Amino acid sequence: MYPMNRSVSESAAAGLLQQVRWRDGVECSRYRSDLTVRNGSYRVYHRYLCENRGRTFNDKTGTIFAHSKLTLKEWYFT
Repeated sequence: MYPMNRSVSESAAAGLLQQVRWRDGVECSRYRSDLTVRNGSYRVYHRYLCENRGRTFNDKTGTIFAHSKLTLKEWYFT
């Protein structure tokens, strides 16, 4: 279990998502390739580039959080 309190920032919530999602290493969510490199950031989320296909993705891509209008803080505490 990861300890969090309600006063956590959005960047800390994004950091928690990164820890949980990429605990076995970053993998392209579309092609399941582990040939990825860090490619900047999008808001508080890291961006990655899949070297096999040239597609970019971020920490939320392919998750239930991807197209949500709620922030991660709202997801975690509502």
